Amino acid sequence: MPTIQIQVTITCEGNSGGTKTCGPGVTQGIGVRAKGNVCRSATGFPLTDLPSDASVTQVRVRVYCSTVGGAAHLADIHPYGGNGQPNPETDDGATFYSNCAAGVEYVNDTIELRSVGTKWFTLGGSVCSDVQAAKQAVNRFSLGWHEEGDNDSAAVLDHTVQIYLLEITYTVPTLAGYSYSDGLVSVQVAG
Repeated sequence: MPTIQIQVTITCEGNSGGTKTCGPGVTQGIGVRAKGNVCRSATGFPLTDLPSDASVTQVRVRVYCSTVGGAAHLADIHPYGGNGQPNPETDDGATFYSNCAAGVEYVNDTIELRSVGTKWFTLGGSVCSDVQAAKQAVNRFSLGWHEEGDNDSAAVLDHTVQIYLLEITYTVPTLAGYSYSDGLVSVQVAG
């Protein structure tokens, strides 16, 4: 099955106070940062390299954790906005904060952000159909990240250390073969 790896193009962090920052140098907190602000983050990936007739079979995401979360840190990964289609860059701060925890989790209560390093997450739930729908609707897919309970010290993701990737495994329909013969001419096309 073909697999593609897509580099992140959207990185944003927002907090419970309604402030949001997006851009290539933004580190992304997930949990409680300084001054008691609860931070949530979003990552977005273009789907231009995914064939429009692809049937997605698996989706994984790679990030880099540069600062560990607290001892009880549990991270969740959601479809941003409930289906992965809204653009985190254009949402206001309050909408962004809410959209980071919308929908049913693809990853629930992972402890992986309690240690520094490269992290791969295999996304579950409806992610395959969500990616296919996002391809057709907006040609982009976004993930929301938050700390379960929004009450533990923040883990920090940093794409400047290692670029985030969305890895999509998929199949494409195969054309069925056919043959034609009229007694004089015979044509056979393999599928």
